[in-house]
Amino acid sequence: MDTDIDKKDKEGVEEIEGTERKDTEPIAKEDEVLTEWAETLHLEYDPEEAQRRAEKAAGLVTPPPAPVPVPVPNPTPNPFNQQPPAPHTAGFSHQEPMPETYLVWSVLATVFCCLIPGIVAIVYSTMVSSKYYAKDYEGARRASEKAQYWIIASVVLGVITAAVYLPLSLFA
Repeated sequence: MDTDIDKKDKEGVEEIEGTERKDTEPIAKEDEVLTEWAETLHLEYDPEEAQRRAEKAAGLVTPPPAPVPVPVPNPTPNPFNQQPPAPHTAGFSHQEPMPETYLVWSVLATVFCCLIPGIVAIVYSTMVSSKYYAKDYEGARRASEKAQYWIIASVVLGVITAAVYLPLSLFA
């Protein structure tokens, strides 16, 4: 009990699923069916775009040619016969050597001797490299000296504290 609609659907399917298409009538019929479906579903359908996509998927479309490399022109010679600028490292040859930072000694004095002067020594030790790379060579030298003084102060205070604390702890 096939209705007219079912017969038309079967005929359309047979035409669409046909193994070979020798004329454009089945393609036109297929485009009509797809257009009708697109209208029913409120979609846009472009048969030409669909054909291009089908050809691209089948590999029938050749890719565009590769771009041709553009030759790079030779750099122009220096018209005024000037020397190129000196490299950046050339300015470092006459620098003063960086003063000692005493960072390791500062940390050791903080841990083993006295905490407060040791922390001040660490601060001055880190200021040495900061001032040196900021090209404040005199400030770096002064920070190095102050770090050294605070390390000595930390060690001396640590020794005094130990000298006073140990005898008192033995008699208490």
